[in-house]
Amino acid sequence: MASAFYASVPSLHTVQRLKNLVEQKSGGAGAAGACRLWVGEHDRYGYAVLRATVAGKRIHFLAHRLAFFLHFLGTMMLIDTMNVSHICHNKKCIKVEHLSYEPQSVNNSRKKCLATRECTGHHGYPKCIL
Repeated sequence: MASAFYASVPSLHTVQRLKNLVEQKSGGAGAAGACRLWVGEHDRYGYAVLRATVAGKRIHFLAHRLAFFLHFLGTMMLIDTMNVSHICHNKKCIKVEHLSYEPQSVNNSRKKCLATRECTGHHGYPKCIL
């Protein structure tokens, strides 16, 4: 399961292989401020996914969570009770600047921003990109 992967420090070989896969499956950096879109597989909910074999186990990654983890590798571990949220509201985006590590309650409050097309803020977390 991916959650065990995020609580570990993978080998340099594994990190480089996953970074290469993420690079291959993303649409490039794009314009300044624009989303970095995943061009690989998506799940039934529209989230970008990557399936890879790590240490002999087949793992299903949410691409935005994996991109966030690889970017901050060595400075933080991801835990199951926290979300990596899309502040741009684009499920296919893996641009680290468009992602926020936050509790489920903050992630849920972002739905109101999308519905009203206005963000009044999320105490201690980045505002939505609308």
